[in-house]
Amino acid sequence: MDGKERSILQLIGIAFAMGLLLLSGCASKNVLLSRQKVSQAEKDIHEAKASNASLGAPVELSTAEGKFSLAKEALAKEDYEKAGRLADEASVDAEYASVKATSEKNKKTAAEMRKNIESLRQEIQHQSK
Repeated sequence: MDGKERSILQLIGIAFAMGLLLLSGCASKNVLLSRQKVSQAEKDIHEAKASNASLGAPVELSTAEGKFSLAKEALAKEDYEKAGRLADEASVDAEYASVKATSEKNKKTAAEMRKNIESLRQEIQHQSK
């Protein structure tokens, strides 16, 4: 092997090593990102439960919890792309459940207020006669 061939092989080796380093860096970033997304999904589900989503949006909350479970399974199987996607979906579903529960609560409060206002109107009309 002459000097030129040796230089080419060294360059190929260096390029290969750099490629491996780049891939391992991307893989570790993917692992961290997926774990962060799963952690965020868990936090969002807890917040949804705190906003009484189990009462106001039980189907949506259940959907979020199901996707969260699947995300944890995918993470355990080292399917980081799937884990991240499912965790994102679980977060969105949990946030939707929370917003829907709050909306349902606000609708009930508004209906109750309308009912009270109508009762007061009737009472005022009755007293003015």
